[in-house]
Amino acid sequence: MLKLILSLVLISNIAFAATDREKLPEQTKMEIINVLKVNEGLHTSFFKYNAKDVEKNAKDLIQAMDKINDPQIKKLLNYSKSQIGQINPTKTRKNNNQLYNMVSMALTHLINKYDLGSGYNVYHCPMVKMKWVQNSTKMKKVHNPYAPNMPHCGERLTDY
Repeated sequence: MLKLILSLVLISNIAFAATDREKLPEQTKMEIINVLKVNEGLHTSFFKYNAKDVEKNAKDLIQAMDKINDPQIKKLLNYSKSQIGQINPTKTRKNNNQLYNMVSMALTHLINKYDLGSGYNVYHCPMVKMKWVQNSTKMKKVHNPYAPNMPHCGERLTDY
């Protein structure tokens, strides 16, 4: 019986440790949260899909990413910046969605790896097979930025 209890305690500790997110210096945390705040505008412009707003908000997101000082985080976001820089109104929505998905993948990685508080969570639409970051405090309902024909299709994958 004691072995069973010890095994359960060990398993629960391992499971808990697997969900722990790394702490960041406060400045780095705030810089990333600023990126996530700016991404809210891009998420909204994709949800409503106004191509000019999408382009403007994509440029704003690049500027927010440029303000990150941590070399490791900066390196992680470099590819995303190159992708988001290609978003423009002359491309099809499908092309811009793919570029936004690349950025969203990097942001979901940051949210899952680092403790950034409880405002932002990762969402996924199984129909389009894409993820995004959404401010769960401001928007309780799923707001799928990729599929205008199913704006609330998807699920919340994290609960931070």
